[in-house]
Amino acid sequence: MTPVARTSSTTARLDDDAAPALPTDHDTAYDAWPGMATGRLGAAQPPVEPLILPHDFTGTTTRQLRRLVNQMYKVLDADFPPYGAQEDYDRLADELDRRAAEAREGSGVAERPGAFRDNPMNHRFELFQDGMLAGYLTYSLRAGTLRLHRTVVAAAFEGAGLEGVLIQKVLLDAHKRRLAALPYCDQVQAFLADNPQYRSLIAS
Repeated sequence: MTPVARTSSTTARLDDDAAPALPTDHDTAYDAWPGMATGRLGAAQPPVEPLILPHDFTGTTTRQLRRLVNQMYKVLDADFPPYGAQEDYDRLADELDRRAAEAREGSGVAERPGAFRDNPMNHRFELFQDGMLAGYLTYSLRAGTLRLHRTVVAAAFEGAGLEGVLIQKVLLDAHKRRLAALPYCDQVQAFLADNPQYRSLIAS
């Protein structure tokens, strides 16, 4: 029988809250520390390669921009997106918005009733009636998540039901851009309660 080594009675006992000693034998790897091998600390994911964007979008078609936006959304969806990925995504989204605004101005869409646009400079979606700003919905955008904060309708258009029109357009626009919408706004929550068909467009 192998003799059991006895510890001295003067050896201090570890408190329950004290951290266990690190493994010291050469055959034990630190990455096998208790809790990592069992997966309790979460499985490590391979690093995401950054997406290289052109410095100038002049020669980039709108179709290519949309493809880059979709690719960048996948990069942002990782647990640890590369540094600067959010800024690159915002650059792409702003360029698409700028081109869409130019197209609207050329066609006079802002003069048509029910005209809708994203205003990234003011962080809000806007709804126009007869060339006038009838209402807007403020938002913040981060890592592919669109947080909807507040719905406002101008006094001249109150009671016309434009809140629902604006919210519907915002949700469809977010879905088209592959953005996960989160309804912090009371009006958006009420709209979803009355129109459950749009709940599938909300991030779970």
